[in-house]
Amino acid sequence: MHRHLWVALALVAVVGCGGGAGNDTGQDLGNLLDTAQGTHLTREEHPDGWQRRDCFLCHPREEIHQVDRTGLGVLPLQDIRNLVDRQGLDSCALCHGTNGVGE
Repeated sequence: MHRHLWVALALVAVVGCGGGAGNDTGQDLGNLLDTAQGTHLTREEHPDGWQRRDCFLCHPREEIHQVDRTGLGVLPLQDIRNLVDRQGLDSCALCHGTNGVGE
């Protein structure tokens, strides 16, 4: 019974997340610079994940920061990936704000 609960919870978590592309183009969340707060997340733009601390559940490391979607071609993607590898979830707030955590 306990095992079935974990399977059900995992399924609910995956269904609630935005789908990744599953290839070298990573998750396509569009150009975040075109949003109201830029790269900082807002409750309106991130309702399912607002105030959640487990960003990598829906945004796995291998699916994020793969493509510069700003159209400017200036994001140092490898440096960003290295920072995320070193600092883990602590690195997210540098560019994306607190996601409502601590409010």
